[in-house]
Amino acid sequence: MNALLSVAGISRQAYHKALLAREQLSGDSERFILLIIGTRDVHPGMGLREIYRLTRPEGIGRDAFMLLGLRNGFQLQCRPNPTRTTFSTKSRRYSNLLVGKRFTDVNQIWSSDITYFQLHGTTYYIVFIMDVYSRKIVGWNVEAHMRAESLVVALEKAFASRGIEDYHDKLIHHSDKGTQYASNLYTDALSKRNVAISMCNEVYENTHIERVNGTIKNQYLSFWVQQASDLKGLKKLLDRAVDTYNTSRPHKSIGKMTPAEFENKIINLPIKERPIMEIYTSSGHLPDVTDNNFFQFKLEF
Repeated sequence: MNALLSVAGISRQAYHKALLAREQLSGDSERFILLIIGTRDVHPGMGLREIYRLTRPEGIGRDAFMLLGLRNGFQLQCRPNPTRTTFSTKSRRYSNLLVGKRFTDVNQIWSSDITYFQLHGTTYYIVFIMDVYSRKIVGWNVEAHMRAESLVVALEKAFASRGIEDYHDKLIHHSDKGTQYASNLYTDALSKRNVAISMCNEVYENTHIERVNGTIKNQYLSFWVQQASDLKGLKKLLDRAVDTYNTSRPHKSIGKMTPAEFENKIINLPIKERPIMEIYTSSGHLPDVTDNNFFQFKLEF
């Protein structure tokens, strides 16, 4: 061995140091893999980048962490989304109220959308209502149909979670122009609480809630699907997924906090010290990103 080291021009000290580093790397690799497995147990569809951001492991960089995960088979598979859930109405009754608006608090803008989920060959329809400012899901429901009654269940759950009887036109409810959202049953429920009604002019004006659809379905429900055999079981899984999303999943757009943490953080902040949010609309209105308190997809306190 001494002869080989001499030929290679490597000292015995450097050789043993390299061996020690290799053994340490092997041990760390196992620790990082266990960290991925543990995180995926709670967030089964979370990507490696998000796992690194959530856990912030010492001793490894983000790219090396992701490469280690990929080499050990932790790559996620993309899932198709072929089912149509939006059947738009041609009604001009409701326009997009978000143009030029600035938001600095919860209960100023809620966004809602319908998506589908396949369970053992049966198609179910899930509706979400999200407080866009905090990214918190405040209302949700799943049924074997997508009639307006299901949406009203989610809406009433959102109202109950906030505990506000009258919003005095300070809250905007934003959605696509789906027939369910334009139905008298749903709009009457909103008007009863004095909630302003806003609808997209273009499909991409409701992207925040559409991201939630994909996250809940593809990163949670799809991995737990064997735990439910019917609608009742799916409802329980949906409750679990929403709770995990609201309380355990940090969002880069709200300062790497969970929605629950973010709402607790801002509750005692004066309005002038809170981040300002604007939403891009097809009118061509662009947010003023020169404002020091502005955030669109990034926030630092």
